[in-house]
Amino acid sequence: LLVPLLLHLEPAASARLTQPGDCVGRVGGLDLQTATIAELRTALASGRLTSEELVDAYLDRINAYDPKLNSMRHLNPHALDEARRMDALRAAGKAHGALFGIPILLKDNVNTKDMPTTAGSQALRGSIPLNDAVITKKLEGAGAIVLGKLNLSEFAGWVDLRMPPGYSSLGGQVVNPYNYGDPSGSSAGSGVAATMAFAAATIGTETSGSILSPSNANSAVGIKPTTGLASRRGILPLAPSFDTPGPIVRNVSDAAAILSAIAGVDKKDPRTLDAKGQMPPHHDYTRFLDDGALKGARIGYSEQDREDLNSEERAVFDRALKDLKREGATLVTTDTHYWSEWVGLVEIAAVPNEFKTSLNEYLAEQTKKSLRVHTLGEIVQYNEGHPKKMKYGQTLLQGSDATLGNMDEPTAIANRTAAIEGARLAIDTTLAADELDAIAAPGPTYANLSASAGYPTVIVPAGYTNGGRDPLGLSFLASAFDEPQLISFAFDYEQASQRRVPPTEANPDLLDKGCG
Repeated sequence: LLVPLLLHLEPAASARLTQPGDCVGRVGGLDLQTATIAELRTALASGRLTSEELVDAYLDRINAYDPKLNSMRHLNPHALDEARRMDALRAAGKAHGALFGIPILLKDNVNTKDMPTTAGSQALRGSIPLNDAVITKKLEGAGAIVLGKLNLSEFAGWVDLRMPPGYSSLGGQVVNPYNYGDPSGSSAGSGVAATMAFAAATIGTETSGSILSPSNANSAVGIKPTTGLASRRGILPLAPSFDTPGPIVRNVSDAAAILSAIAGVDKKDPRTLDAKGQMPPHHDYTRFLDDGALKGARIGYSEQDREDLNSEERAVFDRALKDLKREGATLVTTDTHYWSEWVGLVEIAAVPNEFKTSLNEYLAEQTKKSLRVHTLGEIVQYNEGHPKKMKYGQTLLQGSDATLGNMDEPTAIANRTAAIEGARLAIDTTLAADELDAIAAPGPTYANLSASAGYPTVIVPAGYTNGGRDPLGLSFLASAFDEPQLISFAFDYEQASQRRVPPTEANPDLLDKGCG
């Protein structure tokens, strides 16, 4: 898909990007695979780097590596023009915003009124929504350049149980850069693009595991925020009771910076009203980047989780626990929440009805009347008439369309209430029983539980198995709006452990001949 995508670029840029053997990892003296947003900001402010050069460098990386990975859905044809505009503003002393001139990539279910938003569906091909998503406006308001849109599991993975993660009828299959296998989760393109440094940061969305799982599988840092900390308005929905956007990046400081940009109350997204008074001053989560935060913290973990791992995974998790202890944390064994993980799966019962309701509302309110489909039922019919790309079927779409499509119906209320209250009880009981500050777990173990509860989780690379080809993360879970504490724990762990290995080092086959 990359060849037609590059047609959106300026001819001069396309010529630059096709030079064989280019080593495309450095610009302005910075290694894009390790540079933080703070370092990019410093380089831009000093004149050592321009936004145009930075956009060029990311486009070079996309062209060099993405043909093997297929993370990109659409490149912004105006990105270089926007970068030049920002360079001119900076030269005139008019730079503003914490992300000024910094390129980011959005999952292709996040509205951009100047680029298609398709959720990977062939039925929504070319659909340019009427409005930007709220978080798109917030990111651009902070000065970010939206470099493009990323492939995903179609409709956030809600098409057919046989459909593999990262596949869509419109975009094809996203590929994990570490092992050329499963990119995991519906935010597959976001996880791959983040770890490959195709932009300074990416945005994913989660209903149940779709930020945490691709972050884990692609050795990235992800924050699944408290549901309602960031607005979902203008994001093509799956289940509004559980949906949330969040950052997928390469380090905790960048995750905090992106969360700072997107967090905030939106009066037209009622769930965000819960966040009022729960955020730090100026929504600044970077103030919690404390490399001494684990000292004296009580961190719980499940011995049963540990036993469920294979020997290589157990070694990675054991080393992570030792890192936490070395940083001054008190480790507390608890299995209370382990036995409650099934509670998180209750969420699934609420999804079909919520999907039909919210998707039909999205299509009615956010898309143009000229779009070829206007309801979930019409999408199902369109797919039936174009079966070649629906090779895994569409039973989940069909099942959702068969529901009442009414979120106020008693069964729908009961399903989501059971999921939310049961999951919250499981987590809060575990935290309170042993006076824990957070729960640590291998990978996205409790993604379903935290998603159902609407509680936050931060995941950080912890190591690798299978000769360095299979990443494993360490996740930190706590209660509603505990992002500051989780960010501080994750940052301290990251700084003390430094486990992340860029994919181009773990999988040299990614590199073209002549690049080392």
